[in-house]
Amino acid sequence: MWTQRFCNGKFVSMLLVLALNGCGLAHAQTTSVLEAEASKFRRTGSYAEVEQLCQTLAKNHPNSARCFHIGHSAEGRPIWAMAVSRSGALTPAQAKHLGIPVVLAIGGTHAGEIDGKDAGLMLLRDWLKSPPANDPLKHQVFLFVPVFNVDGHERPSPYNRPNQNGPSLQGERVTAQRINLNRDWMLGQSPEMNAMLQLVTQWDPLLTLDLHVTDGVRFRHDVSLSMSPMFSADEPLTEMSEHVLSELMQRLSVKGHRPLDFTPVLLDFENPRSGIMRDADAPRFSHVYAVLRNRIGVLVEDHAWSPYAQRVQTSMDVLIAALELMAKDGRQLLMVALNADAHAEKMQTETVALDWQNMLEAGIDIPTGEVDLLGYEYTTHLEAPIVGGRHITYHLNQPAVWHMPVYGGIQPVNDAIVTLPQGGYLIPAGWASVVVPYLQKHQVAYQTLPHAIQGAEVQALQVNPESISFDARTFQGRLRTNISGEWVAKRANLLQGSIYVPIRQARALMAAHLLEPMSPDSLSRWGLFNTAYEVTDHISNHRQLQIAQWMYREDRRIRERYGDSLHQKLPALRKEYQTRMDRDDRFREDPEQRIDFWISQIPYHDPTFNQYPILRTGRSPLP
Repeated sequence: MWTQRFCNGKFVSMLLVLALNGCGLAHAQTTSVLEAEASKFRRTGSYAEVEQLCQTLAKNHPNSARCFHIGHSAEGRPIWAMAVSRSGALTPAQAKHLGIPVVLAIGGTHAGEIDGKDAGLMLLRDWLKSPPANDPLKHQVFLFVPVFNVDGHERPSPYNRPNQNGPSLQGERVTAQRINLNRDWMLGQSPEMNAMLQLVTQWDPLLTLDLHVTDGVRFRHDVSLSMSPMFSADEPLTEMSEHVLSELMQRLSVKGHRPLDFTPVLLDFENPRSGIMRDADAPRFSHVYAVLRNRIGVLVEDHAWSPYAQRVQTSMDVLIAALELMAKDGRQLLMVALNADAHAEKMQTETVALDWQNMLEAGIDIPTGEVDLLGYEYTTHLEAPIVGGRHITYHLNQPAVWHMPVYGGIQPVNDAIVTLPQGGYLIPAGWASVVVPYLQKHQVAYQTLPHAIQGAEVQALQVNPESISFDARTFQGRLRTNISGEWVAKRANLLQGSIYVPIRQARALMAAHLLEPMSPDSLSRWGLFNTAYEVTDHISNHRQLQIAQWMYREDRRIRERYGDSLHQKLPALRKEYQTRMDRDDRFREDPEQRIDFWISQIPYHDPTFNQYPILRTGRSPLP
């Protein structure tokens, strides 16, 4: 099928069933032909091809390209990256000195979704050899990681991506340790992600593009761009992000694409016309993580059923659109991001939402609009042939327009709306070794207390025991945890070596997401504090009975063991107990409730049980 495309200022024709021609995809223009081009996009090259081209380009263009590795995979493979610019900046220090933006593009996060690798390599190869008009590389640094999940890339199979149209061999979605890298940005438990976080810390990219492929719903839109600016606490940064998305959509449309400004989730996978919703996502995803750093993140999803050649072209066009936009507006956008850093240093006592959800998830079934989605006719089977049950069959020879409701409303999760502390957070010395590695990998500033402090005024989370629950299955190898409670004033003794995390810093929002338990990717949610909620000691049944009897009889041994205050309460407790016995049938018939009535009154024998290990403070504990 011949189609018309806009390429380098001219309309050209190309035969998609063979290979894309022009716009950097014509391998006849260069000598470094990739396996994808040589095979007419039936295959993609091995990782050795990435390393070879990376080093070759750096050798041939030493003034505008660097090839380096950012770390190693779990199986020991180097993770190669390129820094390309004609601005004179090829290091983080040079980019910062010149005040120019850095654009980070990541290919192969899911190694079977490899469009971005070939697109980026070909784009850099051709731009380094023949700079385009108004060369965007003069105004920024393009930081490119062709394959993030290297181990997954080197385990190719024709069976890895059953919902994807090529290449013939595709890498695995997860790493050798079976970690999904685009769920690991906050926890950072893989060597690959720790290498990436170091790269982000060093280069501080203004824009991050994570290049993916959809999971296979049948429609005719060729790319979606997802952003989550609502996680920002800085209004100009939110407006800037929306501007970037609008510009990218417009530029891709001009190039002949049919982009979507979020990745649609079907409400009913067997009946697409029922409607689509927008996901709010979470900080564990790259495009949300960037927002917590006061930067811009875009999740790019090429359409899985487009031919591989077309998907590579789409990915390349996204890169070109982003680089052209940054060349035009990058310095101005960078100032907005740096101003957001300055705003973050004054966020104490601000109220922020740490989690968001689609209004449908809150039970509000009100569409925010309607849309015409380009799809196909289909049949919804109430009793599908062969297998039975409700299923769908798409009729791919019958293009159709799905007129459908859109549920795009995103609202804060009420329980995750928090007022940030005036001073910051305190991590007791016993928990410092658990928390500090995460502060370091996310560039959150902290200070170590050089001496003990007695009776510090703090807020402690009074955990509601009934709120504590654990997910039924592990996720990313972790048992995620849910708790809730109320922050209450108290005094605490802090040992030397305890940690103070000031809220007055550029990473204030990141600190809150790590340390506030209701954040969707807090350390608590990821189960790092689960021992705080485990019973490790108990009162034996016969001892409970004895104590309950003493309390009921107002025995002097209660005074001797637990003090006058509790002993003086015993007459009122006995009266309350009798009232419940007379009026509450469930209480009267449940021996466990009855004994708990008495035992719950005594000072707890395990004082740190169900205590959230992070404290808030209204001021710095340091002079």
